[in-house]
Amino acid sequence: MMFRNHFTYLLLLLISIFATKSFSFDLKKVEDGIYVHFGLQEDTNKINKGDIANIGFIVGDNSILVIDTGGTPRIGEAFYKKIKEISNLPISYIVITHSHPDHYFGTNIFIDGSTEIIGHKKLQRSLDANFEFYKNLQLVNTRDQSVKKFNNFKITKFVDVNKNLSIDLGNRIIEIQAWQSGHTDNDLSIIDKKTKTLWTENIFIKRTPSIRASIKGWKKNLKETSKLDINLIIPGHGPVKEKNEALKPMLSYFDRLIDNTRKFHEKNFSLSKAIETFPKENKENWLLYNIYHPSNITKVYTELEWE
Repeated sequence: MMFRNHFTYLLLLLISIFATKSFSFDLKKVEDGIYVHFGLQEDTNKINKGDIANIGFIVGDNSILVIDTGGTPRIGEAFYKKIKEISNLPISYIVITHSHPDHYFGTNIFIDGSTEIIGHKKLQRSLDANFEFYKNLQLVNTRDQSVKKFNNFKITKFVDVNKNLSIDLGNRIIEIQAWQSGHTDNDLSIIDKKTKTLWTENIFIKRTPSIRASIKGWKKNLKETSKLDINLIIPGHGPVKEKNEALKPMLSYFDRLIDNTRKFHEKNFSLSKAIETFPKENKENWLLYNIYHPSNITKVYTELEWE
């Protein structure tokens, strides 16, 4: 009996230690007043518990602006605690960069009635339409029971395309821009004018970009991004890079997708023939390429079919 109790104690201790490691939450200071939690370069699963997106915050003299909140309420709660360890300033703004669940399922803990929740003009429609689907998807994929606590929420301030929103956090001007359809139809980016740092879901670094709206629109957005007065880019997924280093692989990949797909249409290739024929080489060494590249071909084939 003593052995059994001792064994049970050790087992529970190991489980506790493993759980603690599984939910460790680290932040990195990448610029003055800018902190990032880097998500894993993976799809959501029961091991990573949905911790796959870059999320973080910017600190001004008067208040804090949070950018995305993570893939589960558990991640959001860990994130909130870390912010409070770093600064006692109020969290005045939450920016949701787009409508994929790995970026906003931690939002509830930040809502206190005084915090503005900022999103693209088209974001609320997507949040409402996909709420039950994404909640069930996150629960199934993460096996994290905290997902059951997630409640849908309302955007309190919308940003429209061509009507940038400027916010002063206290000697720190933040500019928020809404984009035409690209990765999704509700993408936002954030520029910290003080450090010339751009935070954007329009850019993937190392991870295969997943086209969910329009490749032509996304390419146009990247071209516009190349003209911005910025130095560093914090992507939605991947490490921080300088502007040109971040943009070049994506533009190269998009050009190849567009050029090859147009040739397939000229030859009247079917979609299955196009997928079979498309060059297999992963020139940019993207992660998750075998998962997302075929679906990208499908999306581009459909978009360009009636040019």
